[in-house]
Amino acid sequence: MLYKSLAAGVIAFGLPTMASAALIITGSMGKADGQPGSLNTIKYADGKLEIINTQVGVCGKISSWMEFIGNHIYCLDEVWTGGNGALYNLQVTKDGSNLTQVGNKLEMLPGPVNTARYGQNHRGLAVAAYGGGGLQTLDISNPAAPKTLQSTNFTMTPKPKAGDQQKSSHPHQVILDPTGDFIAVPDLGADLIRIFKVDKNTLEYKESSTVVTPDYSGPRHGAFVKLNSGTYFYVVTELSNEIIGWKVNYTDNNLELGEKQFLVPTHGPGTSAPNNVTAAAEIVISPDNKFLLISSRNEKSIEIPDPENNAAGQIPSDPIITYAIQADGTLRLQQIFPAGGVHPRHISLSKDGSLVVTALQNDNRIALIKRDVQTGNLTEFVGTVKVEGPPMFAKLKE
Repeated sequence: MLYKSLAAGVIAFGLPTMASAALIITGSMGKADGQPGSLNTIKYADGKLEIINTQVGVCGKISSWMEFIGNHIYCLDEVWTGGNGALYNLQVTKDGSNLTQVGNKLEMLPGPVNTARYGQNHRGLAVAAYGGGGLQTLDISNPAAPKTLQSTNFTMTPKPKAGDQQKSSHPHQVILDPTGDFIAVPDLGADLIRIFKVDKNTLEYKESSTVVTPDYSGPRHGAFVKLNSGTYFYVVTELSNEIIGWKVNYTDNNLELGEKQFLVPTHGPGTSAPNNVTAAAEIVISPDNKFLLISSRNEKSIEIPDPENNAAGQIPSDPIITYAIQADGTLRLQQIFPAGGVHPRHISLSKDGSLVVTALQNDNRIALIKRDVQTGNLTEFVGTVKVEGPPMFAKLKE
């Protein structure tokens, strides 16, 4: 089996190095219900990961998605247990040794989970509110003083056999298309991709169309890629564990996703998710637009050496799955590689595509993995480190 071949002999720790130090910023929820979350700064240098700063409570209870803008970090507090969400504006020192809140937190729709910059000079910030079932926008022309703009709540009628996640609208991401004229919002609760036209100057948005995904699929995150043959949009579904791809058609006032080009299980053609609690999570495109990576949660389908102590034996891991993007936008399964532990809620790539960062929610662990930019394959673990609370987000600050 592919899983076994990956776990045996290939996994190594602490091998690659970088010429200079790099910083990884992570956001975690509180250790227990009601406790404040934390932000961690991890230094990567000389083949080692080291936590150099941990600050508790600087981004609320569930410190989640972050947007890096110069020395500012916009951090979302999801606030799962009732009440509105919040956006914190933090200033970070160059060496990552300290985070300072700038101004007061901004109240957001409940359950904000993701952001995307848009508009002229990227001075707009769109926010998907999973808990509040809506879309919210901010003007960040002055990074130190963001201002709220529009806010929309979506309505829907649940399907007859809808589970808890599909009783109401749950937008999970905001994705700017390559032209910068449209934002796509996968709505996990409604089985829809909501498309919005944005005005780059005024930063206003209006819904232009909706695209239906299969019943009970639960579209979570998506990504655009521009190839010589056209522009394509991919979405990964959390409930049905599939990747759906469309070729994008543009009209004067709309971005259209026509008949779906393909639908493939996350683990490759002819496969199914390993168990009934598997839930696909993140999807990212490599900087060269040649590969698509997704993370899958709750499988525990791979065994790897314990990264904290190789002599301690094996631990379970979920996978990161890589697809090669073909010239016509279709996908070919490339590789299945361990994420470094269980529940990789978030994965991100370095700007050059040579490193993958994984936030392993159930293991309170961050893993850094080396990636071959030519072949697209993940090759070996640089290292891992434990953090305060279950991590929701992890990214290199470059």
